[in-house]
Amino acid sequence: MTSSATPSSIELVAASSAFAQFLPKRFGVEFLTSLNHAIRTPMSGILGLSELLLESALDPEHREYIVSIRSCASALNDLLASTLDYASLASGGIRLEEQDFPLLTAIEAGLREARERALETGTVLDSELAPELDRIVCADALRLRDVVALMNRASIHSATSGRVRFQAQLSIWSPRLGELSLEVRREAVANAAGGAVLPRSYQEPEGLLVETFRIETLEMALLQRLVGLLRGSLKVSVEAHGSIDLRVILPIGLHELNLREELALVEDARPAILIADDNRINLRVLSAVLSRAGFEVVAVDSGAAAVAALGARCFDLVLMDILMPGLDGGAATARIRALPKCARIPILGITAGVTEELRESCRRNGMDAILGKPVNAPELVESVRFYLARSSN
Repeated sequence: MTSSATPSSIELVAASSAFAQFLPKRFGVEFLTSLNHAIRTPMSGILGLSELLLESALDPEHREYIVSIRSCASALNDLLASTLDYASLASGGIRLEEQDFPLLTAIEAGLREARERALETGTVLDSELAPELDRIVCADALRLRDVVALMNRASIHSATSGRVRFQAQLSIWSPRLGELSLEVRREAVANAAGGAVLPRSYQEPEGLLVETFRIETLEMALLQRLVGLLRGSLKVSVEAHGSIDLRVILPIGLHELNLREELALVEDARPAILIADDNRINLRVLSAVLSRAGFEVVAVDSGAAAVAALGARCFDLVLMDILMPGLDGGAATARIRALPKCARIPILGITAGVTEELRESCRRNGMDAILGKPVNAPELVESVRFYLARSSN
């Protein structure tokens, strides 16, 4: 007879780990990468089109429908992304992608993701961001954004007071090195004696039964993996008055580059952006996001078409899907770099998941950075402006 016992939190995490260890034997990192891409590409389209619809004129009933669609799609994307990322990290399929970027932009992008969950649960998410964060750093922007989002989402899922507080500070140790401190605080459940009770996902779960799968358990397991990848530390503590602190410390490279004036010039201009993506829905979403941000946008559906477009006229920046049939993004980038006047044009790769070998190939071929899907509209716009400003120096 099959046992009806519900698995504990640690059994759920152990099962995920065992699954991740099994995958390389049967499928390998390539399978996870392919699955990642296959799932995140349509999810990017659903989320992107939902955002665009919410910016249009809708009656209250239709707006409520679209908000619900976006909410369900976001929750599904978070669950799938966390599961795939955890398995990929456990099998060695994810490595750091370090590049220059505005630190404050990445942190705010992670907070935006968490605030969507806060609104759905009626939780207030407060944030306090130190002025020192407004600078250029060298790190993995995507993984840093994920850490911020995961810290807050895991706390929001099981918050009991209706309020979660996030704080971020930057300590500067030398002109090229700093330490990023991220902290989330939430109120703990009080027991009959008035003491604090650590929420289940943070407890030592020996012998603890859970009634349902708890998404924050997976998020905490993924958070621990990501912090380790970023060479940081994760600490959970319960204070005497009952609050719970979740704290992450990350080493981070600093950049002396100051782009404030250049970014202001970019905002006043109307740069021309070339977008290449073989998925027509993603192409429409990317084009709409950048057009609404004030850029001139030309869209093509292949790597070969991108090379031809740059041979015919000048663009200020290229947004290139990496996985395309025929001439892929990396090969197209190599051909673009060989064109007259295209040696310094910023080329940003965009993908739902590629192998480390393909990422390295794209870098060798001249891509400046690789952005992830689903696309976060404000973060995409800020990334484009950042690389436009940097190329003007």
